[in-house]
Parts: sequence; C-alpha cells; structure tokens
Amino acid sequence: MAIDKLPPGLGNSTQVVGGNKYPAPAKSLGRQDTAPPAQQDSVSLTPEARQLNRMQQSLTAPAADNSARLEALKKAINEGSYKVDSERLAANIANLEQDIEKLYS
Repeated sequence: MAIDKLPPGLGNSTQVVGGNKYPAPAKSLGRQDTAPPAQQDSVSLTPEARQLNRMQQSLTAPAADNSARLEALKKAINEGSYKVDSERLAANIANLEQDIEKLYS
C-alpha cells in the first residue's frame, strides 16, 4: 500500500526530531521561553543503607582460597599443637560486640 498524499506539513521539508519524523516546532520571533528551569531529582542514602550495601557487597565477593591455612589448622588441632591466643580472642570478641552495638544505636 503506497501513501499518495501526506497531511499538510509532512512533506519533503519535514525535519527529523529525536529520531522520529515530526515537523520541527516553529521558532517564535522576539519571544523568550519563560518556562522555569527543570529541577533534578536527587537521592541520598542513610549511613545504615550505605553500611548494608557494603556488607552485601562483601558477602557476594568471591571468597579467598584459604584451604591451605585450613588444612594447617586442622593438622595443628589434631596434633595438639594449636595454641589459642586468649588476649587476641578477647579483643576480637570485644570488637564484634562494639560493631553489633553500633548497628542498633
């Protein structure tokens, strides 16, 4: 089916605007556009949301290959040569408690 007649204004002088064939808007002479400038949207995340995002990224990151270290620990435990550093353990437990407390405060 051929299009023989085009509506007025859609002849060969039609300009392409935004990838579509529509007549270009007529330019007004001597008039200035008085429309207010467009406002941009913005988003801000709370510190808690940022922390949750970091935690999620760390959980989805590929795990390091600790198999050699794990085997060495298993061997030391089985042989009875593994020693617990009680001060380091206590410090790590205290740090964990502080981190948990920060989440709920």
